[in-house]
Amino acid sequence: MAAKSHGKPGIVEADENYFGTVKTFKRKLKACKTCTEQEDITYLWVCVTADGLKKGFCGKKSGDSPLAMYQWLNIIDEAASLGANWLVLSLADPLEECESIWPISKWAQQVHGMTVGLHLKECASLTGKETKLIRQLDLDKTRVLLRCTSKKVPEKIEKQGITVWTANPQPDGEKPKCLGPKRMIFVNENGVLYTCGLVEGNNTYRIGHVEDGRLKHILNDPEAPRKVCDDIRVVTPGCDGCPALLAGFFQEM
Repeated sequence: MAAKSHGKPGIVEADENYFGTVKTFKRKLKACKTCTEQEDITYLWVCVTADGLKKGFCGKKSGDSPLAMYQWLNIIDEAASLGANWLVLSLADPLEECESIWPISKWAQQVHGMTVGLHLKECASLTGKETKLIRQLDLDKTRVLLRCTSKKVPEKIEKQGITVWTANPQPDGEKPKCLGPKRMIFVNENGVLYTCGLVEGNNTYRIGHVEDGRLKHILNDPEAPRKVCDDIRVVTPGCDGCPALLAGFFQEM
């Protein structure tokens, strides 16, 4: 309006500069939004063993000091800062032998409000002892994941207040209906980060190690693989417990 009423070229130029600044700002904002979307993490998936939990993560080199409990909790903190609201622990050993998962799970639930999934590998049911142990957690924020056929176990059942889900909702051999590894951090029992659990052990998809630095910096490395080639992207037992896969079947996630 000022330009029309006074006809001053300087004001018109100022208006053009103003709109040019707004366009530049919007372009940068869009770029930031894209960057944020790439960094948005929903799931932290950790594979653990009783031995690994008692001693901490093994270092990158033999003789390295293991990670202490506070370092475990730092991993939870960093993942939560990136947006993770789910922690899935895939246990290769019996639940009662993995004593250190309890402080980790409680920290995730009480400090960050995360939902914890306990994936009991090779188990198709809960024992009385396991049920008692699990009940020490916040059951509203706890899911137990068991490998079983859909014919034997419903997608969701309740056992003494514990919600149980099928860890393998999709048959082996199919293309996984998952939300993709870009929204997930996978850590194996040695502290190595991979694109997802399906490709654990494949160095092509190795992202780094938890001791390499902050998770945000590791994941934002342009060389870090954040997707899996279609020709090997097939459901296998290695997909059991995958939170990105389960999210496609259990909308509560």
